Amino acid sequence: MAEPARADVAGRTPSGPQALRKRLHFYEDEAFDFPPAVRSVIPGAPPTPAHPPARRIVYAATSLLAGLTGGLGNAVVLANLPYLEGSLGLDLSEIAWLPVVYLVTNAVTGCVLVKYRQQFGIRSFCMIFLSLQVLLIAAHLAVRGLDSAIAVRAASGISGSALTSLGVLYMIQALPASHRQKAVTLGIGLQPLALLLARLLPTDALAFGNWVGLYLFELGLSLLTLAAVMLVRLPPNQRVKAFSRWDALSFVFYASGIGLLGSAIGLGGYLWWTNESWIGWALAASIACLGVAFLIEYFRADPLIDVRWLSAGTIVRWTIVTIAARIVLSEQSIAVVGMLRDAGLVNEDFSSLSWVIFLAAVAGLVVGALSVGPNRLAGLVMLAISLVAVAAFLDSFSSLSTRAPQLYLTQAMIAFSTTMFIGPSFVFGLNEVIAGGGKRMTSFIALFGMTQSIGSLIGTALIQTYLYFAQQWHLADLAAQAEKIAPMVPDTTRALAARYQPTLQDPLLRSAEGVAQFSQQILMDARIAAYDDVFLAVALLALATTAAMLLFFAWSWLRPFTAEAKAS
Repeated sequence: MAEPARADVAGRTPSGPQALRKRLHFYEDEAFDFPPAVRSVIPGAPPTPAHPPARRIVYAATSLLAGLTGGLGNAVVLANLPYLEGSLGLDLSEIAWLPVVYLVTNAVTGCVLVKYRQQFGIRSFCMIFLSLQVLLIAAHLAVRGLDSAIAVRAASGISGSALTSLGVLYMIQALPASHRQKAVTLGIGLQPLALLLARLLPTDALAFGNWVGLYLFELGLSLLTLAAVMLVRLPPNQRVKAFSRWDALSFVFYASGIGLLGSAIGLGGYLWWTNESWIGWALAASIACLGVAFLIEYFRADPLIDVRWLSAGTIVRWTIVTIAARIVLSEQSIAVVGMLRDAGLVNEDFSSLSWVIFLAAVAGLVVGALSVGPNRLAGLVMLAISLVAVAAFLDSFSSLSTRAPQLYLTQAMIAFSTTMFIGPSFVFGLNEVIAGGGKRMTSFIALFGMTQSIGSLIGTALIQTYLYFAQQWHLADLAAQAEKIAPMVPDTTRALAARYQPTLQDPLLRSAEGVAQFSQQILMDARIAAYDDVFLAVALLALATTAAMLLFFAWSWLRPFTAEAKAS
């Protein structure tokens, strides 16, 4: 169906160069009255009129830019987190606030942004949040410190949530209506590519001027995206009154609960759970705040977050599977990269692995988009999780000599699974929203944001915690073995000390270096063994998740037959 015509101020339909200019500026006056056939079922979503091929290409390019920008700035920080400590004069527990605050604000703001778009329109939605991020990044270039860095990451979390939505909305315009699920799969799958792409960026180009290059890169990317969404406008959505006075109260408790929960989980693995009393208090307070928020929402006629809908069996099962998937998918970004860095490697040393991972992720996104369909969603999710189980099990045989080439196959499998999983899982939840008339979109976005962001924090915390305990166990075991082979220990330390003979003339210093090297070898052996335990635990969790899904679908398939047998 063609888009409705528009007239200029003199009442004439534009033609020639004027028509071309209007086409390039897309829907600049928002004076369109779209027929019901192209309007979206979901309030706040733009209509989907027919577009010429050239416009669809521009929409696709804008979707790619917005989707990657939504996560690339934070991904570059996360990929270079160990190297940023010195530039900001922070320790590891302080620098860890940066990814945590991004994920917290990203999880919290999704549902509010949906209502904002419904009431104030897409144009305001785009301009305000992108402009906020640009201003804060520019301010951080002048004022360097932890406070300003946290403010930038918080703003990036908000704008990242907005840009993820824009990536989906622009991609929907880029493809015909018959390929709506493919468009959603492609749009939502762009952000996971950001972290993989960030590891491919040259560190030297970002680290100049005490890492000023990183913030200039993020500023330039945000300005480019702001210019793109100013020029390439979405069809204007029909505005409705979305906010109510009770939204503010419930959002305060909801945001406080998520903020406290995310901060405690995100920092617990760095500060350690029992070392800081505020972690326990934050966890307790988060339960209270979320309880109050859900209690308020439960009794509302038009809730911000529909608690009754979220407690339905289908949504609960979807939530459990999605969180479990986020935990097992953390194997790549936390465990494998951590193992390589513990071996003394930096991003450039395993750039070939980063390229393999990135290309596999692109392939997973394409395969997921081409395969997505109403009857294939569960199958794609199970396939993705089972691939992670196989890859993590193979990684559990890593050793001190394991380097990037030995990880090509397994990490390609996990990257493929990551991008193939997120699209079908989102579409599955979106279908539940559409089946209910689209009114529960804010509830679904709140849940999806929480499963992705808080799920990532939970995955990181679990891996860090289990890694620590496994390392301590292996250290004790190796120490016991060293006692059994005590006669061989002096020979080993002397052999290690002999390496320093050309540089150290003092025999006592050489002996001390030999002992230090021997201790370091034992520590690395314990560390690698602990990583193997983590990989095995991830494989078992992925296998258990897949088995649970298979059992549920088998039960669903057999239930009509058992009911019929009982009736007869």
